[in-house]
Amino acid sequence: MRETIQEPPKEELDLVYICDVKSKPIDWLWPGYLAKGKLSLVVGHPGQGKSTLTASIAAIVSSGGVWPVSEAPVPAGDVVILSAEDDIADTLRPRLEAAGADIERVRVLKGVKRASRTHSFSLVKDIERLRGLSADLLIIDPISSYLDGIDTHKNAEVRSTLEPLCLMAEQQNMAILGVSHLNKAEKLDTISRVSGSMAFVAVARAVHIVLPDENVAERRFFHPIKNNIGPDGQGLAFSIEPRCLDNDIQTSTVVWESEYVAKPTGLGGHASVRSALEKAKDFLFQLLREKPYSVNEVLALAEQAGHSKATIRRAADALNIGKGKVGMEGGWVWSLPGNLPEDAQDDHASLMSTFEDDDHLRDALEQGRLDG
Repeated sequence: MRETIQEPPKEELDLVYICDVKSKPIDWLWPGYLAKGKLSLVVGHPGQGKSTLTASIAAIVSSGGVWPVSEAPVPAGDVVILSAEDDIADTLRPRLEAAGADIERVRVLKGVKRASRTHSFSLVKDIERLRGLSADLLIIDPISSYLDGIDTHKNAEVRSTLEPLCLMAEQQNMAILGVSHLNKAEKLDTISRVSGSMAFVAVARAVHIVLPDENVAERRFFHPIKNNIGPDGQGLAFSIEPRCLDNDIQTSTVVWESEYVAKPTGLGGHASVRSALEKAKDFLFQLLREKPYSVNEVLALAEQAGHSKATIRRAADALNIGKGKVGMEGGWVWSLPGNLPEDAQDDHASLMSTFEDDDHLRDALEQGRLDG
């Protein structure tokens, strides 16, 4: 009997004519801050009340309340919470009750049942199971706890996990609010301080930061630091106040202030006065800490981020970036010091010694080698 060989399915490009797509406005759940069908992030240091803040947002959505300051109403909707750190009985429910949530419209996703056991939910393995989930808002707190062991500092791995989540959100018109932390690199721009790979910030359509008021212990600021789908929302302020429920359970809740606030001095740190060179150095460090990149990739990504080629090359020199050619036929790569591939011929020192301060000559020679 002759064995039948099955050919692999043919692949083809999935092209869409723009003329066949009808334009539509952004479907805002919270106008200017949180959109349906999109991933947004709220970031901040531990202990600043991010989870209490998300409980307030969940309460407004579930109860059909009004948003702070603008008092824009929101139709009552369903909320699903993924919480890796807070107990339902002694933390989540008391916070939601104190915030005025309709607790019959709030569910907690504890995990996935397999063979009579409940396993932790994984954004890597279980994303398809969310497609049958009916909700207006999904809160993931913190988002890093559901990435199932992927390296959160690698752009490719983070993107490959978050992009299916974003597609699911779009298809189900669900707003997703992820909670994340800040790293300890205080000299970096605020946007670069989000913990893990820059892919978290790149994939999210809006990012907001929670900052403490240095003069009032219980006061916090809530400020947008990125918004790709509309103008930045204005800054807000809130206080975290204790509450005692009717059953004598102690908890806390967010009390929003009634007016917008100006950008605090703590937002962005040194960003407003830092030079283009310092910002370019931050960009290179964040990019190359993952792996070496070809110089053409570095320059293309830098240009997309708003850095000039000349500034990026000066930043590379300032950081002592390794520059080498991979093999006889390979291209030029850049890496953090000491991380060049083993077969790369280091040419950084020769370029520096030949041209010293004549940056434009070095740039011209380097680009000529890349092009030719």
